[in-house]
Amino acid sequence: MAEAADDPIVRHDLTVELFPAQGRLEAVSLLTLPRAGASARLFLSPQARVSEVTLNGASLPYNFIRGILNVRLPAEERGQSVTLEIHYAGRFADQPPQDPIMTEDPSFGVAAAITEQGTFLSGGSGWYPDPRLGNATWRLNLTAPPGYLAVTAGRLVEQTTTAEYSRSVWEEHIPLANLTVSAGPYEVQSIQVGEIPVSTYFYPHSQDLAQTYLDATREYLELFQDLFGPYPFEKFAVVENFFPTGYGFPSWTLLGSTVIRLPFILETSLGHEIAHSWWGTGVRVDTSQGNWSEGLTTYVADYLFLERRSAEQARDYRLRILRDYAALVTPERDFPLTRFLRRTDRPTQAVGYGKAAMVFHMLRHKVGEDVFWGGLREMAETRMFDRVSWGDFAGLYSRLSDTDLTPFFDQWVRRAGAPILALEDVEARRDGDQWHLSGRLTQQARPFVLQLPLTLETEGEPTVQWISLDGRDTRFTMTVADAPKRLLVDPDAQVFRRLHPAEIPASVNSIRGSERLLAVLAEDLPASTAEAARLILQALRQQDVRLLEEDQVRPEQLRDHDVLFLGLPRRFAAPLLDGTGLSVDQQGFAFAGERFDGPQAALFAAVTPQDAPDARWAYFIPNSPESARDAARRIPHYGRDSYLIFDQGENRARGTWEIQNSPLIHNFNLSESNP
Repeated sequence: MAEAADDPIVRHDLTVELFPAQGRLEAVSLLTLPRAGASARLFLSPQARVSEVTLNGASLPYNFIRGILNVRLPAEERGQSVTLEIHYAGRFADQPPQDPIMTEDPSFGVAAAITEQGTFLSGGSGWYPDPRLGNATWRLNLTAPPGYLAVTAGRLVEQTTTAEYSRSVWEEHIPLANLTVSAGPYEVQSIQVGEIPVSTYFYPHSQDLAQTYLDATREYLELFQDLFGPYPFEKFAVVENFFPTGYGFPSWTLLGSTVIRLPFILETSLGHEIAHSWWGTGVRVDTSQGNWSEGLTTYVADYLFLERRSAEQARDYRLRILRDYAALVTPERDFPLTRFLRRTDRPTQAVGYGKAAMVFHMLRHKVGEDVFWGGLREMAETRMFDRVSWGDFAGLYSRLSDTDLTPFFDQWVRRAGAPILALEDVEARRDGDQWHLSGRLTQQARPFVLQLPLTLETEGEPTVQWISLDGRDTRFTMTVADAPKRLLVDPDAQVFRRLHPAEIPASVNSIRGSERLLAVLAEDLPASTAEAARLILQALRQQDVRLLEEDQVRPEQLRDHDVLFLGLPRRFAAPLLDGTGLSVDQQGFAFAGERFDGPQAALFAAVTPQDAPDARWAYFIPNSPESARDAARRIPHYGRDSYLIFDQGENRARGTWEIQNSPLIHNFNLSESNP
């Protein structure tokens, strides 16, 4: 629920005029403070200039130093509600990157920018005077040149364009911690989804996408309302930004012009941001115990969409979570979910999004379908706009399942790491018309309490048996009628664990996450192409690794290292060509019957050398400086793939190598077991 009526909050009434050609704004803030003190301490960007502060028509003394506006309040007003009128102006000109290589900062360092192309004013940038006393209600009245419209949280009160100006008026009565605004030369298309107005604010050149986004938004809203209950806000808007963001705000999402044209955005990211309307911006996060919302949103959006398509796609997604965690999160960099607040890089994403999503998956299995989904509906109904912690989820599901789930949440949320498992001493013995199997499951280090499925493939139907583990060594037995062929531990990745290196196919993430990487520059790579190819080190955040020339490298130098080759090496190409289906020569490369000889083609392939099963070697082979620069920017976005082929600015082939061996798979040789 929102703040109680007897708990007064701050009120912002902002009147703003934008001057995009000059990169500035002029504004008046009517700031209502519920209880005045001796002075008001307000945060305002140092880029602003304050011209006057008044109360009831009388000017007040103030000073504005290094982003802090201090206003002396009359003694007779102390303890009373007061409304300050603050006149100010500011120039906001953060520069979006024109040619980004790769950054883990989703804002690209842009907090506030006013341009003719578009305006972005983030809630934390100081574009309005803010006492930072918690949540506030808002009214924004923004004037700009004709056709230049603004979008923010809340309900649209007015949107008018004349020959002289455009005006956008928004009202938000749900208390929010801050207010972000986007504006630009938008064209608006709208539909109704029940009582919910849904709109797109796209630039003219993107209007061909508007109806597709409106239709997709309708489907997501209908799905999530069935799962969680009524949509909690007064509208939903999909807004185009002039630099490549992917933001979710209360009642709207802000997607960059290049982002909205990516094919996977409609299928994943849009639904993810809409799900945040319930989890994160609706039911809010008590960060004292970590941020649960990204994991839950990932699970009920990205993962659930695949689960509804097929069990195989759901299994692949769970397996990708385990592979990302194993490839990117070294034991030294691991941390408990109670410490996750936001994604700062790929390893933190693997924990805060991936591991947390698996926690909700295991919780769902533990309590059952009805309790799991019923619990989310109850949480949304009873705690909307409240701050909720991991402990609140533990309490809710303990009550609904009539089981103390505190140990479950303590293990997976408060403890770092994941179980490391091995299958040992597996034996099969025939006794008449039955087969008796036995074996051990072991855990390294401090054991986890687990329930794991064992799948026994036989000459007939497979058998699945769940076993409980609570120590380092757990023995199990199985009895079946058909001859056993293969025993697999958790083949569908139902339980979060750290994969063995043999279970992790070499991938982009293997190189990105490596802490023992060397880079080798191939002898035959032309100098201009070699210079461009170095961009991949920056793109993979490995720009500080040691770069060696191939003619200076001795084979023993590569032992105990992961290696990224820039170009096709003369002496170290065998792992690339061994069983991959790839062929490479000085003119180009071929895969799956197709040659790529043109200057716009580039190949990336990560492999596991046969004589170094714990190492990962990758090859980046561009056909020109242009293809090197283009591919280097794209490759980090395909982190789970083993091989990538780009040509003419498009991805032409991608995939992940199949895994053949695992310490959690046992193949039976019945002739040896039963001579």
